[in-house]
Amino acid sequence: MAAEELLGEAESLWVAGLESLGDDIDVPSGCGDWTIRQLVDHVAGGGERYRILLDGGSAADTAATRGLDYIGDDPIGTFWEHEHQLRESAERADLSVLVDHRAGKRSGAELMVLRLLELTVHSKDLADALGTPWRPGDELTDFLLREAADVVDQMRALGHIGAVMPTESGDAADRLLAFVGRA
Repeated sequence: MAAEELLGEAESLWVAGLESLGDDIDVPSGCGDWTIRQLVDHVAGGGERYRILLDGGSAADTAATRGLDYIGDDPIGTFWEHEHQLRESAERADLSVLVDHRAGKRSGAELMVLRLLELTVHSKDLADALGTPWRPGDELTDFLLREAADVVDQMRALGHIGAVMPTESGDAADRLLAFVGRA
């Protein structure tokens, strides 16, 4: 199965977390030192930044989007607005062309795998912060373990992803979390 076919599942995981947001979002998230607000802004803003890159923009162009408010009065609506724009750009783009990601040149296809990874792993971070369940499908986690490995290793070498954590679990979701540095 291709990344585009699994994107809907990853988006649904993220939106399930957004549906559980309360009023107090300036509390720690499950992602490092970020608050829930910062995590939500990062993920929604990621859709806009990836769209910019697929449309031919540069890493410098995406830098201007960091720090913008992607929550507003409707975090789910804002997320979907940017996510739909990303999907439209991905449909138009030649995904074999390299884009100017801030962590180095990547193909559009790699960028879309990163988007899957970002939505899936950060939905776990959000679920942990909100005390809600998280259960991605095996197809999605197996795909990410297989297809994102090279990109994850590259991002890890740049300090964007933590060290691999030990796991004894055979569960694909547990192995994915351990691979991206989550206990």
